[in-house]
Order: sequence, then C-alpha cells, then structure tokens
Amino acid sequence: MENQYLQFQRVVRLWSKEGNSEKSKAFFSPSYFFPRHANIEFYIGKLNAERINSGTNKTDGYRYLLISEDSMKVIKAELELYISIKISSTPTDYNATSYEDIKPIIIDSQEAYEKIEMSLLKFKKSVKKKAKAARANAKLKSIRDSLEKAREMYQENKYLFVAIDVESYERDHSCILEVGWSMYNAKSNLFMDRHFCATEYEHMRNGRFVPDMKERFIFGETIWTNLKSIADEFVKDLTEEGVKGNVVLVGHDIKMEEKYLENMGVEIQKVIKPVGRFDTAEMNAARLGNPHERMALGKILDSLDIENYSLHNAGNDARYTLLLFLELCKFPLASLKEFPQTSDSDEEES
Repeated sequence: MENQYLQFQRVVRLWSKEGNSEKSKAFFSPSYFFPRHANIEFYIGKLNAERINSGTNKTDGYRYLLISEDSMKVIKAELELYISIKISSTPTDYNATSYEDIKPIIIDSQEAYEKIEMSLLKFKKSVKKKAKAARANAKLKSIRDSLEKAREMYQENKYLFVAIDVESYERDHSCILEVGWSMYNAKSNLFMDRHFCATEYEHMRNGRFVPDMKERFIFGETIWTNLKSIADEFVKDLTEEGVKGNVVLVGHDIKMEEKYLENMGVEIQKVIKPVGRFDTAEMNAARLGNPHERMALGKILDSLDIENYSLHNAGNDARYTLLLFLELCKFPLASLKEFPQTSDSDEEES
C-alpha cells in the first residue's frame, strides 16, 4: 500500500488548538520537539503532478515538509500523554493528497528545522516569482498581439475608428456628466468629434479631485441634452449607412468606457457590433514591453510629443485618445522581451 504523507505544519496547526493549547504549543516548540523526536522520519515533497492534472489535487508548486501517516500516529500518542487529553481531530484530506519528488531528511534540532524552513520559504518565493513572470509574459504577448492587430486594421484603410470617453461625477461615478466620441473614417481620412453634457446632472461639477473641463471642448460644439438622447446619437453615428459593420472602438481603459455606455442603455455588442476594440493604455504598455505599465493619457501624450489641451473634457479626451491610437499604430513592434525569471539554482536548494 502506498505510504500516505501529511504536511507537518498542518498537523501542528491543527493539534496546537487541542485541549490545553498552551501545552500543545509547547510540545511542538522547535526547541522542545525536534531534539526529542530525532528518530521521526521527515520528508520534503511536492504535490503530485498526475493527481493535479486529473483534478484530484490543487497545486501551488511549492515544496512541503512532510511526515508519514505512521509518524503522525506516533506523534499523536505522545501529544495525548503530554497534554493528558484525548485528541479528537485528525487531518482528513491526506488520503486524497499525494506528493512526488519525496526526499527523506533528518531534523534533530531547532537549528536544523529553521534551516529547512528558510529553504522552503526561499523556494516558495522563487516559485511565486516564476509564476508572476509567466503571467506577465503571457499578458505581454496578448497585448502585443492586440497592438499588431490594431496596426493591421489601421493599414487596411476601411474602418471607422471611434474613441470614447466618459466623464463622471468625482463623488459618485454612477452620475455621468459628459460623453465624448471622436471618429476617424480611414476611407475618407476625415475626423468628426462629438461632445455632450448631461442635463440630468447639470448642477454637478467636478473640481476637487478631477478638473472641471466640461465647458472647454475645443473640437466643436458642446450639446446639452439628456442621457437617453446622448445614447441615441451615439448609436446613430455608429450604425449609419456606410459605417455599420466597420466600427472599431477605442478607449483609454475601454472596458470602463463601455460599461458607462451600457449603463446608458447602449447595447454595444447587439447594436453597434464592433469588429474590433482596443485599449490605448494596453497598447502603450505593449510598446514599452511592460504589461504593468499603465500610464495616464496625458502622460503618454506628453511622452510622444502629442500636443494636448484641456484634458478631462470628454470630447477632448476622446480626440486625444484617437490620436494616440493612430500614433501607436505607426510604431514598429520591437522583439518580444520576456520578464526575467529566477534561476534554476533556487529549485535545487531544500
């Protein structure tokens, strides 16, 4: 029969709560426990990969200090004598958990135990670092692919690129104050900008945390009307003859802008049916080779020498987001750089 193993720390945590917890904790104190249990067999192991793949186990990739089922029974009997109380609790999941790469080790002192614990902690950190790097590289590849797709669509000269920006009340983001969208028709090489302010919240002004720029639209005329009419105008612009079916949405945090529009009643996927959607914050991160580098719109515009004025006006932000998108589409993609990972030497220590 295959020997069963348990994570030693889980046993300690469980039984340290039994009966007289102070005496139980004293029993498991490293300075007391290990010199008196030098004959107990300990092991180092990782969760079994086959059981993980079959869904039986969940894994974190770490190594654990293990004891056998037989050793657990010996420790339990000694602990019961030490605290003069019968232990009722027993780890229940070890029969469903298996380990691999199991190596026996000797722990006969507090110093030996602390050395093992430090080694396991170091290995855990290396696993976390590698997992973080793997996620970052996957994200980087994804946003690089998106940037490449944006460049291809831009070069086809047939789409209507529409950048969206919504400004909400700084004290209650459910209150939409402004909506702006800027359109670039690649077929005709023409721009068109729209800026609307919501009459429902005309009395609300930003200014404490976000600049109040609702009256500083510089690419046309601001129209004051209710949110339903704004939504209707947006849908009309993006579904009229000649552009329907060729709309590409753009935003600096596109998910948030789409959420605002949907809260206004715009059924983006059902009615607009965009053939593409791009986030300029992610596109810029792809350009920089760092998926975590999400810069503010103004900062990116300045870094690329794109002249800008009166940001935080929804109409202006929409135009500048569109200009940023078009600029990013012109950048050649550098070779994909991977995030640095930990060396394999970290895995060899235990």
